[in-house]
Amino acid sequence: MKKYEIHTLKKSSGFKSMKEELTKEVEQFLNRKANEGYEVVSVSFAYYESMELIAFITLCR
Repeated sequence: MKKYEIHTLKKSSGFKSMKEELTKEVEQFLNRKANEGYEVVSVSFAYYESMELIAFITLCR
């Protein structure tokens, strides 16, 4: 039986710096989880109310 995890990462600041910071944070998070044996199911990004950039990540072990 597969075990799934849902993670949400977010950044709030200027859009350009927010985008770059969140991209780097998501990349590091995915690499760490892949090294722990997780499989990445999906990653999606959303811009929420002009204030936050959010990453939604689904993992499977």
